[in-house]
Amino acid sequence: MPAFFKILVYLLVVLVAGALVAPPVFWLGQSLAASGTSDWLAGFPFHRVLSRCFQVSAIVLLWPALRWIKLRRLSELNLRRNRVARTDAVFGFTVALGLIVLLAAVYALTGWFAFRPDPDWARLGRIVLTAAAVSGVEEAIFRGVILGVCLWSLPRRGAILVTTLFFVVVHFIKPAKSAIAPADVTWTSGFTEALNFVNALPDFWLLVYAAASLFVAGWILGVAAVRTRSLWLPIGLHAGWVFGQQTSGVFLAPVHGDAAQLLPWVGPNLVSGAVPTGLLPLAVLLLTGFLVQVYLRYVFRPVASALD
Repeated sequence: MPAFFKILVYLLVVLVAGALVAPPVFWLGQSLAASGTSDWLAGFPFHRVLSRCFQVSAIVLLWPALRWIKLRRLSELNLRRNRVARTDAVFGFTVALGLIVLLAAVYALTGWFAFRPDPDWARLGRIVLTAAAVSGVEEAIFRGVILGVCLWSLPRRGAILVTTLFFVVVHFIKPAKSAIAPADVTWTSGFTEALNFVNALPDFWLLVYAAASLFVAGWILGVAAVRTRSLWLPIGLHAGWVFGQQTSGVFLAPVHGDAAQLLPWVGPNLVSGAVPTGLLPLAVLLLTGFLVQVYLRYVFRPVASALD
């Protein structure tokens, strides 16, 4: 699978580029704050700057990577124009968000979580942008490029499995929340922090629950992309999950202060607050997958005959 190995090289280059760019971006933020120009960027710790640099590098380098793979048209990635794109996106977002709202209601009714007396309303605008950006970028990379390339050499289920496993692993490769001082940031700090991702891993059972949630979510997104030959349904689902999870954190807080005490039913959200843990969130994801299958079987029609 030479094209798949080119994708791996692309991801490695993204990591290297992000690690190289992060220190000067961080220094620029400190310089702007020191001069009184702006303190917005200076408010980000180095590990967050590094994480954002990885994301921007992935976006900027995606098109050169596709050219390197010699991709000529989207149909080569099992994608084609979707005549019901808006319906797919709205359905995915509504189902994902609706079930998370139902889950949040269960949290509140059981007394495990309580409404925050002073929710941070300003976060809602950032959450909308985060949901749109994360869903678009991750679906373009995982269900667009990586899944599409895997389909060149693997059967559909095998391609979905490989992409899903990759989706799970990548979500745990993130910089640890280290307290590196601004004065200690050097040109090699990006590489040091990137290699320190093991320290960012949660405890064993939290890791298992989070990996299970990511696997189920990744499988649902992969099936949706393959069956519709489009990214609109996966983007809608992904955006609904991110928006629902992060918005729940704005309005609800665990009564006992540590959601890990509620395991196995529910635990803290991991991976930037977007991955739920516990049996109840996992059940909600499985129910989401069931509703997506119903939609694909009885509602979605444009390319069903070509795939059955």
